[in-house]
Amino acid sequence: MNKMIIVVSAASWMVSAMIHAEVYVGGKVGKSWLDDSCRPTDVCDDDSSAVGAFLGYQVWDHVALEAGYDHLGKFTGAGMVNDHVNAVTIAPKFDFPLYQNLDLYAKLGGAYVDYGSKDDWSYLAAAGLELSANDNVAVRLEYQALTDINNDIVRAQGNMATLGVTYRFGRSESTPVVASKPRPAVAEPAVVAKTPEPVPAEPAETQVIKTVKKSLSSASSFALDSAVLSKQGVADIQDVVELMSRHSQATAMVTGYTDSTGSKEYNQSLSLKRAQAVADQLISQGIDADRITVRGMGESEPVASNDTKDGREQNRRVEVEVPTFTYQVVIKE
Repeated sequence: MNKMIIVVSAASWMVSAMIHAEVYVGGKVGKSWLDDSCRPTDVCDDDSSAVGAFLGYQVWDHVALEAGYDHLGKFTGAGMVNDHVNAVTIAPKFDFPLYQNLDLYAKLGGAYVDYGSKDDWSYLAAAGLELSANDNVAVRLEYQALTDINNDIVRAQGNMATLGVTYRFGRSESTPVVASKPRPAVAEPAVVAKTPEPVPAEPAETQVIKTVKKSLSSASSFALDSAVLSKQGVADIQDVVELMSRHSQATAMVTGYTDSTGSKEYNQSLSLKRAQAVADQLISQGIDADRITVRGMGESEPVASNDTKDGREQNRRVEVEVPTFTYQVVIKE
């Protein structure tokens, strides 16, 4: 009963996080075996088949929290005769992007293990590879060890090598993310005043400023894997600030891009954060937010090959575009 309470409590705590978008569930199957579960005089059967299920919450871009239930199978050894070994686990999961949609990950945490007729707390360590098939589904190959399982006769270690599938909730196919603009304020009814006598308008001349484009390299404008704009990045957009300050007709499109290193989801998030950092700097210098559109394009639209270091550096960029606009210049006679 106590074990069931622990399972239900852990699962309930994780399910409560499902109001957020970064929640995922999964299952896994594979091979299991025990180390140090038998003495020389014991009848020993320390190999079996394993299944498991897990629920996770993505706390940050590269850190998640996972809870799981693993059935390692049936074993015979010291203090066990064809007995089940089950475990309730919880651990943080740390992701290390390797290439495009492939991540290396590690988990370090704890487990409550049902080891035959005994229950014991154990340490958990795991490592694996995770390949994202699309925005929602990923496949993972994992090795997991439960150490220091004590049944008062031996201290054993439970091992699992499994193939698993993960499904993430709240994801859709990768599309450019566009930051929403503030909703315009509703104008108060105007007070009707007596119409003054018309004043002859001074002659005016229409002038055109053609599209202005500015590209900020992440090498000089941002630190590695950071969305904080550097002093050089602030200096690089001063000409855009001056142009938009002089001409209220000017608008700006700020678009972030990355190279293809790392997962598609991480690149999408980082590109939007960097574009937003540039937009926030424009706003801080007096440019109205409703004159700025922000997009994150991730690893799409590369300008160079991602197979070389120089090419990847060129692809990590934020582009600021001020489209062509016209304005009136009053001619003094």
